[in-house]
Amino acid sequence: MKKMLFLSVFATLLFAGGGDVLRYQVLFDRFELQKSGTKVWDVSAYAGYNVNKLYLYSEGEDSSWQNELVFSHAISPFWDIQAGIEVDHEDRTKSFGEITLSGLAPYWIETRTKLLFGQGAVGADFDFEYDTLFTQRLILNSRIESRWMSKRIEDIGVGKGLDYVEAGFRLRYEIRREFAPYIGVSFKRNFGQTKQIAGEQSESSLLVGVRFWF
Repeated sequence: MKKMLFLSVFATLLFAGGGDVLRYQVLFDRFELQKSGTKVWDVSAYAGYNVNKLYLYSEGEDSSWQNELVFSHAISPFWDIQAGIEVDHEDRTKSFGEITLSGLAPYWIETRTKLLFGQGAVGADFDFEYDTLFTQRLILNSRIESRWMSKRIEDIGVGKGLDYVEAGFRLRYEIRREFAPYIGVSFKRNFGQTKQIAGEQSESSLLVGVRFWF
């Protein structure tokens, strides 16, 4: 069944271009070192056409990470609907199915709203980003993300209810559009059962990193 699903998605990407050109991109949106010594990454890659694409997302820090493989279908010029699988890891590895709405909200706010289901639980992820242009090269990225889960899953450090809220501000300078070093600050606060699992309430850190794509 899994092989059939993979072949179906691959065939859709390969032959459903309708004369369109096959495109691909790899984006390291965050590749940074925080003052605490934590190494953080946020990478996305896609291959496909204007309407249908296959995306791979990877986000994490040190030994804790989330990987996603999703099929993305454009439902309007600014919005995609995505479906696939997310694999989370902290002490152990757990898998979830996901349905995601991704796109550009009013006022140019980049949005990913994700519904998760698996491990006997239902969850929701919210991710919002906004770029403020001081010049064509100097840009402030503001980002806020959070997660809610209906069940405690201690193996991946997630509690029932509101899991966490994280905000970050990163000031980058685009030496080229494809390469931009940045400095910034991040804030994270755990809530409810997650605070009990993690043994901490909040943290903040200065950071330095680079954003690049090809």
